Amino acid sequence: MSRNIKSAVDSATLRLLEPLARFLLEARVGIGEFSALARLAYVKAATQEALDGKPGRINASRIAAATGLTRVEVAALLGEERGAPPRKQRGRVRAERVLQGWWNDPQFHERGLPARLTRKGSRRSFAALVKRHSGDSHNAASILEELLRSQAVREYPDGTLEAISRTCVNVGWDEEGIEALGEELAEHIETLLYNLRHPDHPRFAKRIVCGQLDSHSARVVVPELAEQAEIFLEGAQDALNRPRHSSHSRGQVHSPLKFAVALQFFQAPAKRPAAGRSVKRLKRSATRGRPRSARASGMI
Repeated sequence: MSRNIKSAVDSATLRLLEPLARFLLEARVGIGEFSALARLAYVKAATQEALDGKPGRINASRIAAATGLTRVEVAALLGEERGAPPRKQRGRVRAERVLQGWWNDPQFHERGLPARLTRKGSRRSFAALVKRHSGDSHNAASILEELLRSQAVREYPDGTLEAISRTCVNVGWDEEGIEALGEELAEHIETLLYNLRHPDHPRFAKRIVCGQLDSHSARVVVPELAEQAEIFLEGAQDALNRPRHSSHSRGQVHSPLKFAVALQFFQAPAKRPAAGRSVKRLKRSATRGRPRSARASGMI
């Protein structure tokens, strides 16, 4: 891999990880938990590439060489895939670790439940809890602030603290929405990756950008585009779901495909154009060759 390609991959990966990191931080997933997931994803991807649709024995040494993991790590991760108990994860969000200690450590219990704690003290206090379960008593103030903000802990007028939730995750998401996020992003990335590998025969992926849309005009233009998008998607759904297009309508199944069409609107504050440069009203990415980006549709 040339230096320019490596630099482009690094930049693209960082750009991809920034919104993912915001999602994980909001869900209180620490860097250690993310690292464990990343390692598992590397092993799964390397395994799929090694087998390439052919059944056979998985070579742990080959996967270790491809991923940079040790054979021991690869074997453990493959074991988790087969149902073995997961290894201990380090690097969880400190507030989450402290809260779990409060619920699980008998030293900080009273009648089998988390005890109300004073802020400071030598044995049974919030400071002692933080020192024991986060490893650093100097973080007690910031950890308490996080737990209070997420409403996992209640503070009484006398200054004592009570654990009222088993997690500091306090988001109004639903499980189906989270699953949809993962599935749609995976389909999108798979489509763009396919087009990088097959620039002469890409799947449809087209993106248009207006870098300086007037905010007042947006109130009219965006709803119009949304209405047109709804009409298009309804037509696409009708076409794809016609009985004669279903693999079950034939005498036998001929390698059925999963085919997805997706549209999204993205908006963010516009970057100021450089002085002396004219602003292009609309940029279009090519439908063939290597698309600059896309979220139009994907077939996995």
